[in-house]
Amino acid sequence: MFALYRKLIAASIRSQMQYKINFVTSAATTGMIMVLDFIILSAILYRFHDVVGWNIYEVGMLYGISSASVSLYRLFAPEINDFEKYIVQGELDQLLIRPVSPLLLLLTRNLDLSRVGGVVQGVSVLVISLSGLASEGKSIMALVLFSPIAILSGGLIYFSIGLATAGVAFWTHQMKDMLTFTIYAPANASNYPIGLYPNWLKWLFFSAIPIAYINYLPMLTLLGKGGEWFYPILTPVGAAIAFYFARMLWNVGIRHYHSTGS
Repeated sequence: MFALYRKLIAASIRSQMQYKINFVTSAATTGMIMVLDFIILSAILYRFHDVVGWNIYEVGMLYGISSASVSLYRLFAPEINDFEKYIVQGELDQLLIRPVSPLLLLLTRNLDLSRVGGVVQGVSVLVISLSGLASEGKSIMALVLFSPIAILSGGLIYFSIGLATAGVAFWTHQMKDMLTFTIYAPANASNYPIGLYPNWLKWLFFSAIPIAYINYLPMLTLLGKGGEWFYPILTPVGAAIAFYFARMLWNVGIRHYHSTGS
């Protein structure tokens, strides 16, 4: 299965790289838009110095991990994010008659290479933030080692949320509006400390939409914010659990799917 995935991914990349200038401009544009977001965030922190006890470099760690994670998800799973058209227009029927998992086919279609700019931007913010923390005399070795784990786990968590939303779309027949509440708004919220939000929203971010495990929870420990020693471990564990339940919901949706022609 992995060998087939690798071949399909390679074919998708080759087809898109036929337009190299388009790739470069799209990636640069995506990166610059996200840079602007962080500049605005930095301006706010410069004015108020900190957010509930988190300074600009600490918030930068949250922002960099979340930004790189959601960009990684949008890079490798754009068709999951746009799954509504497969339900509404009946395009899923074409995938179901093939002798390959429809999820695998979706994950190898139309990689959004412009999101590379978002990944680079997120990693750049992390590097700047790590340098700032080091200049304050804080130990950053654990942060450096953990950051790739957080980004990969975060990408899987965002993918799981997107997959679960797509699973619900088998019954609702619409997904774009739901993504505002399951992906876009939570991704923006994860740029700040979760402790900033009301209790009901905290509960949501630790359960149904588990973005707190991507960056906030492990950073409580790694930045000395009073977190328990095992909090960083919960990031990959939470990602695995989220993917398990999202895949279950997806499989149930596939079994109950009715073709637009039926």
